[in-house]
Amino acid sequence: MKSTLIFEEPSCLETFSSSNRDIAQYLFKFTVIDSSLIGEPEEFSKTFRSKIIVGITLELNRNWQLKDKDNELIKVLFEYGKRHVIQKLKDGTLSEREEIFLTTSNSPENCPFDPSRIINPRDVKFEVDISKEKIMQKTEFLQLAASIIDTRDNINAVFNQKYKEKLLELTEERDILQFFRDASSQEEFLYRLCALKNVATNFNINILRKITGVNDASIGSIGLIEKYLKQNVNFDESIIKTLKYLNRFRQCYPIHGDRVEGVLGAHEYFRLDYPVVDFSNAWKNLLLSYLDALKRLFEIIK
Repeated sequence: MKSTLIFEEPSCLETFSSSNRDIAQYLFKFTVIDSSLIGEPEEFSKTFRSKIIVGITLELNRNWQLKDKDNELIKVLFEYGKRHVIQKLKDGTLSEREEIFLTTSNSPENCPFDPSRIINPRDVKFEVDISKEKIMQKTEFLQLAASIIDTRDNINAVFNQKYKEKLLELTEERDILQFFRDASSQEEFLYRLCALKNVATNFNINILRKITGVNDASIGSIGLIEKYLKQNVNFDESIIKTLKYLNRFRQCYPIHGDRVEGVLGAHEYFRLDYPVVDFSNAWKNLLLSYLDALKRLFEIIK
C-alpha cells in the first residue's frame, strides 16, 4: 500500500530576531491520502490533514550556521519534519499535530543535511510505501503512546538545554511499552496503571532540589515539581492535580484499598465511573490526561 504525502506552503511562527526565547519555529501543514484514491470520488473525504511544528534553538543554529537568506534553515527543519512524518506514517502513529524541538542536547554537533540538496518546501509531494506490518493494530493507543514519548523527549531536551540534566526519568524502560497496549480486563488495567504511575511521578529529584533549594526529605517528586513550576509566572495547577490523582488512582483495590484517601476523588477528577467497568476506555482516558499534563508542562518550560 502506498500513501501520498503533500506538504503545503510553510509558515514561520517565530524567528530568532522576533523571539525573546532564542528559538525559531516553522509550521508545516500536510495531507495524507491513499495513493489509489487520488482522482476518485472519495479522495477528499479520505484525506487526513495534519501539521508538524519544527523548532530549533539559537545555540544549535550557531553550530550549524544555517542562513535564512538562502532558505537553509527552513530546508533543514523541513527535512527533519518530513522524515519524522514519514516514519510516523509507516508506524501508524501519525497524529493531527506533531512537534519536534531541536537543541544541542538532542542533535548532532554539525548539521547532518546539505541544504542545497533539500527540495524547497513549497507544495511538495512524496509517495510513501507503508505496506509493512505496523507495531500493532490499535492505532489509537499507538498514537497516544508515541505522542507521550515525543512530548517527554521534547521536555527533556528543553530542560537539558537550561540545566544540563533531564527532568523526566525512567526506572523501568519496560513501563513505556504498556502505553502501546489496550486494557481489556481488570488485571491488565491495574498492570498498565502501575506502569503509568511509575512513569508519571519519576522526576529528577536531585536537580529539582538544587533548583528549588528544597531539601526536606518529606517532599517527594510531585511536591518538588510543584515548587519548581510555581517559580514560573505561567504555573498551571492542573499539571500537579493530574500527577497527584494518577498517584491516588493507582492506590485503588487490590493494590491498597478503595478507602485510601483520594481514591474516589481520583475517579471523579478523571470523570470515570466507580468502580471502573470499561477498562479500555478508562485506560485511554488516563493516558490522554497524562499527555495533556505533559503538553502543558512543555509549554511552560520551553
